[in-house]
Amino acid sequence: MFIRMLREDEPLDSVWEELVFTESRLRGDEQAKEFTPVVVNLIVRVDDVRSGQLSTRREEVAAQAAVGAADDQLDDWIKAFDRALSDVVRGDKQSPRYRRYFMAAPWTFIRLGLESEVLRVRGWVDSLATEPEQTLKDFGARLAELITLGEAALEQRRKAVSARSDHRVRAITSLIEDVNAARGALYGNLATKAGQAHLPLDWPSRFFKRSMRTPKAEDVPVPSPAPASS
Repeated sequence: MFIRMLREDEPLDSVWEELVFTESRLRGDEQAKEFTPVVVNLIVRVDDVRSGQLSTRREEVAAQAAVGAADDQLDDWIKAFDRALSDVVRGDKQSPRYRRYFMAAPWTFIRLGLESEVLRVRGWVDSLATEPEQTLKDFGARLAELITLGEAALEQRRKAVSARSDHRVRAITSLIEDVNAARGALYGNLATKAGQAHLPLDWPSRFFKRSMRTPKAEDVPVPSPAPASS
């Protein structure tokens, strides 16, 4: 007999289900209920760790939203700048002034992710500051603001992703290691109890959730007879 060891990358919901199953089976067996407290303590710990996981996930989703918002604003700026620059060059999109900024079509910038898009347009700020038209100067000032906003959003996302990874390694992985150790010890105690009380050989394994169960004969549905052909 053996019990399944939980994987290092096991979802916390799965860990919680395993423990709740064991707790319920222990409580319902007079011979095993004395072992319940250790499992209850683990369930409390899983709840605490899961709360931390939700917190880090919330920060990551919020950071993704910030990146999306900054990306949309920069895309809108590209579209507006394209129109303004086209007016300045009187629609001549092959002119050197237009191609100074748009060596490729504007949509090729817009389809980029925020980080790549910022890299492509960062050098425009200084150039726009020296353009003779005030309209283009104003676009340059706004671009500088959007780049600052975008870089802040990207940094927020980097920190959020790092925090989630740290939580997985420091809290979740160590929790699963402790749960596996506790489950192994519990199985050993149950096996000792089974030997002392002359209980069935499979009794210790009954307290652990099985990923698959071979159905008993009475569980297997009997197919209905095929209707007689006319």
